[in-house]
Amino acid sequence: MSMPVPAPTRMTAEEFLAMPREETLRYELIDGELLVLSRPKPLHQAAVTSLLFEIELWIRCGGSRGFVTIDIDTGVDDWTVLAPDLQWYAADRDRPPLDEAPWPLGDLVIEVRSPSTWHIDVGRKRQIYEREGVRELWLVDPPARSVLVFRRTAAHAASFDDAAEVSAGEQLTSPLLPGFSADVAELFGRP
Repeated sequence: MSMPVPAPTRMTAEEFLAMPREETLRYELIDGELLVLSRPKPLHQAAVTSLLFEIELWIRCGGSRGFVTIDIDTGVDDWTVLAPDLQWYAADRDRPPLDEAPWPLGDLVIEVRSPSTWHIDVGRKRQIYEREGVRELWLVDPPARSVLVFRRTAAHAASFDDAAEVSAGEQLTSPLLPGFSADVAELFGRP
């Protein structure tokens, strides 16, 4: 469940990163509003694990293919710190040391549906990712067994100018990940 936590004033990203956190919860900060999120359910985590495995396998099969990570504090601006389910960073990107936070937004950002946060993922967060120049966004929907793909067809495109839905029985690919292909049905385990 996603619950805004009332605060007398907006919280800054710096305050958010310094606050103590309960290990059993996830936190995000959007426009100064603290969101406390419950831990994901097994269906959600199965999709995250499958995607992480597929992307990591693709990375290890080639030369310099970047870096993938899960659920890290990702700084957007002075008022927003997100924690996408997965992010991939191109090999030519400058990345901070692994023990630092926050990290910048990845080139490919992946959000997996949770019943309590899906409206935020497809709404406010999608708008933030588009505004901040994310090159490609996958919104993974395990109950629908599909992936909504939003991408820029050119690096300088002002917004996501290509959108598609990839369903079970189809292959998920990306121009950012040459040679990568994942069977969408396999991402969700057995029905």
